[in-house]
Amino acid sequence: MNPLALQLNEQLSEENPVVLDMLSDLGTNMYYPKGILTQSAEAKTTKYNATIGMATTAEGKMYTETLYGMFDHLTTDEVFAYAPPQGLAELRELWQQKMLKENPDLTKEAMSLPIVTNALTHGLSLIGDLFVNPGDTVLLPQHNWGNYNLVYGIRHQATMQTYPIFDAQGHFTTEHLVKALDDFEADKVIMLLNYPNNPTGYTPTTEEVETIVQAIDRLAKRGVNVVAVVDDAYYGLFYEDVYTQSIFTALTQLNNERVLPIRLDGATKEFFAWGFRVGFLTFGTSNDTTKNVLEAKMKGLIRSNNSSGATPSQAAVQHALKQGASFNDEVQHNIQILQSRYEVTKELVYNEDYQSLWQPYDFNSGYFMALKVKGVNAEELRVHLIEKHSIGIVALNDTDIRIAFSCIEKEDLPHVFKSIATAIQTLQS
Repeated sequence: MNPLALQLNEQLSEENPVVLDMLSDLGTNMYYPKGILTQSAEAKTTKYNATIGMATTAEGKMYTETLYGMFDHLTTDEVFAYAPPQGLAELRELWQQKMLKENPDLTKEAMSLPIVTNALTHGLSLIGDLFVNPGDTVLLPQHNWGNYNLVYGIRHQATMQTYPIFDAQGHFTTEHLVKALDDFEADKVIMLLNYPNNPTGYTPTTEEVETIVQAIDRLAKRGVNVVAVVDDAYYGLFYEDVYTQSIFTALTQLNNERVLPIRLDGATKEFFAWGFRVGFLTFGTSNDTTKNVLEAKMKGLIRSNNSSGATPSQAAVQHALKQGASFNDEVQHNIQILQSRYEVTKELVYNEDYQSLWQPYDFNSGYFMALKVKGVNAEELRVHLIEKHSIGIVALNDTDIRIAFSCIEKEDLPHVFKSIATAIQTLQS
């Protein structure tokens, strides 16, 4: 093992041995090398800095006017320079301030400084690298984002264990999650907590969050190490009375050394900036040594993977965060449009005329809602809707479909759902 990795592991062993036990084999062996990037950072103040792979002139970075002309509000360094593996320093600070403002029960001491990722999928994969060995159990709801299986089930060869989050009537329930935790027998579990849920668009209430967090706490008190991965991709898109802080916040308040909350969020959905690929990964720990060691290992993983994220995207999000109320107003304007579509969708799917055709699953947030269709195959329905009605939906399994009201104009939603109803009736007959 590399001496730098040994040093990091020794620090964890002294300060937080439980987290050391949580690491995968790759995570145990990972370190941040004192290579070109470290040496370049140390040489920043030199007169003649010949350390890093960029081309410069006496005026600064070399660049082309054609490319720079696309970025009116950014400096040349914010466009053309490499970002550090962990992301732009000011952006990380600004995102942490945003998290603290939106989560009043969260404290700066209970969290690491967010690390910039190439959006949330990259963050999920990095967590897999750091914590998941083949055969480890990843616990997640039956209604889940399919990419979780690619990241953890295929890439990291984890055992994927699921539980229902809805009862027979389509209402959200914590019963099966609590039972899965109370019955869990291995010494380590990686949990995926995704609210608002993709594909169903459900966020738990404050009472439901308390039930989930208490069950996690009980599990950890039995000696099980819990890596609690909070996927907050759709954070902030809340349309009803739900728990509007991140469940990451509630988990940090447990002060249970066997629970390591990790939050993934980002500009992708929150700022309507999908192609920017700017996400953040934050560890929920109050131990400074643990924060430093985990960041060093994460920097090593990023350096050995995509080296660093794109500087222009990071600088653009940084610029937006510094605009304050004016930018927040722009975001809220979009959220209000989504809420109006949500309200129309909710009225439509619970219409009495459609109850013989489908059963909605509870939804209150996010981009999506899901229906359990009656008497037809979901995949056959999906294809029929494309061919006969020019409507695209997602078939989740044999019975369930996902509809993204986020990308349908409010006035078109009645036509879309009426067409789905007509298609079901056609296939039923």
